[in-house]
Amino acid sequence: KIPNNRFPTMKLGRALCLLVASSLALDASALRVAGRAAGAPTPRAAAAMREFSTKVKITAETRAPLRQARIFFVYPSTIAGASIASYVALTRIIAGVGGFRTDTNPLADAGNLFVDVAVVAGAVWALRKDLKGRAELLEEVALELEGEPSARGERDEK
Repeated sequence: KIPNNRFPTMKLGRALCLLVASSLALDASALRVAGRAAGAPTPRAAAAMREFSTKVKITAETRAPLRQARIFFVYPSTIAGASIASYVALTRIIAGVGGFRTDTNPLADAGNLFVDVAVVAGAVWALRKDLKGRAELLEEVALELEGEPSARGERDEK
């Protein structure tokens, strides 16, 4: 049976989790509303919505090999693994500080949490950089490949 003096800490942990979850949900909904209110898509969003030919995609893949593998496998798995480890470290900190477990070291778990959050942030940063690089490379390749036939056509007409 759990002693009565531990319930306030449990309530504090739950309140903390609800506060974090609600702030994340509000941020996400605000971003969605702001995106809809803007109306016209930004140039980056327009480039992301543009469909590219298979030739453009293959040419871009040869110039930046394994970018798609990083985008679809490496970054998501790193983010998922570090997120799960962050959750475990956070619950261990709460359990250690709250007195629910005596075999944990909250200071060591705080270090683990810091490292896990840094890995998630680094993976998200690298993912965003790769996505931006992919969009720029696709645009560049599309301009090169679309520019060649029109230049040839103009030369043939003269």
